Amino acid sequence: MSVFKATLGILKKNLATLILALAISLGISFVYSGSSTNSASSELEKTTIVIFNQDQGNPAKQLERYLNKNMKVVPLKNTQETVDDALFFGKVDYVLTIPPSFSNTISQGQQPDLPIQVKPDSFNQVYVDSIINNYLSTYQFYQEAFPNKTEAELSKLTTENIETTGKVNFSSTYDQAKKNTATGKVFGVLSYTMFMTIFSAITLVSLAFNRKEIKLRNNCSPLSNRAFSRQQFTVQLGFCLVLWFIFISLILFVTESGFDQYSGYFILNTLLLFIVAVSFSNLIGGLISNPDMISGINNVFILGSAFVSGVFVPTEILPDIVIKIASFTPTYWYMRNCTLIGNTTKFNDDFLSSFQFNALILLIFSLLFFLLAMVTRKEQGGLKFSFRKTITQH
Repeated sequence: MSVFKATLGILKKNLATLILALAISLGISFVYSGSSTNSASSELEKTTIVIFNQDQGNPAKQLERYLNKNMKVVPLKNTQETVDDALFFGKVDYVLTIPPSFSNTISQGQQPDLPIQVKPDSFNQVYVDSIINNYLSTYQFYQEAFPNKTEAELSKLTTENIETTGKVNFSSTYDQAKKNTATGKVFGVLSYTMFMTIFSAITLVSLAFNRKEIKLRNNCSPLSNRAFSRQQFTVQLGFCLVLWFIFISLILFVTESGFDQYSGYFILNTLLLFIVAVSFSNLIGGLISNPDMISGINNVFILGSAFVSGVFVPTEILPDIVIKIASFTPTYWYMRNCTLIGNTTKFNDDFLSSFQFNALILLIFSLLFFLLAMVTRKEQGGLKFSFRKTITQH
């Protein structure tokens, strides 16, 4: 009971640090989830253009009318100085001049020359050019197909054709796969946020108990080292389970995930990561004696492994050597499972074998960290190895 009270006292004393770590972690999770799960469709903003129509023919008027429907056409004084100022200050994106010979040229089946003025390397030029070229090519197609029709009839056919739009409906399988992929990315962020928070909580407690004067006092207590370590570990495990539950609850809330098979596998995967985080934190907690080492390990191992394992940077753009290095970290195998679950549309034998393999690697990491922690805490009732044979006298 005394160990329980002492551990809670240490956590309470460092509550501000833990709350800050938790707030930063949750902030990253919320920001990342907001960018990953936002599936709202977006439309291109209408480009601001200026049209100087010097041709009164019907094709020129129809082209101008069509651009008015698809672009934001604004009036502007037809002087070079005014045009240059408008482009420079971003008031307009595209300046089109329809020459007096436009209708005559297009009626003869020739490609008209349309002078334009834009900023260098502007994407708007590519976009507006494609709109205009689509109109002109459609008009010329109808002109060749129906040579007896008038300019007004050709312009009407052209406008009706290019203004015809379709509606694409995605299947529920596609929507589910898209949602699962985004959810997998959000759960992947826990490999840094949850890992870092658990590591900070356990190492802060261990750092306090590792102080020389505290160790000497505990050695004089009637409580054995083994019992002391067991009680300390129990309190830390309970506190970290609360942190794990908070993270899982908030992630499920943010991603709007129900309790289905996908969520079950995601939660199971985070539980494996939780075991790794607790084992690793207890290993490091038994070794450190300097508080600066906590932030150092956070930045080098936990954050570093998150970057090389595809949490913040897609693995597709990482070199092969970086991926090979990342495979020596538990974060890499955790992310493999997150990606596997997110990209799965059917839970079959192939999925189970891949998931179980990655889970086995995580359990091996946990066991390795746990054994190393026991070895490094021999004086606290850990494992002891001896190569000497005991001689028994009869």
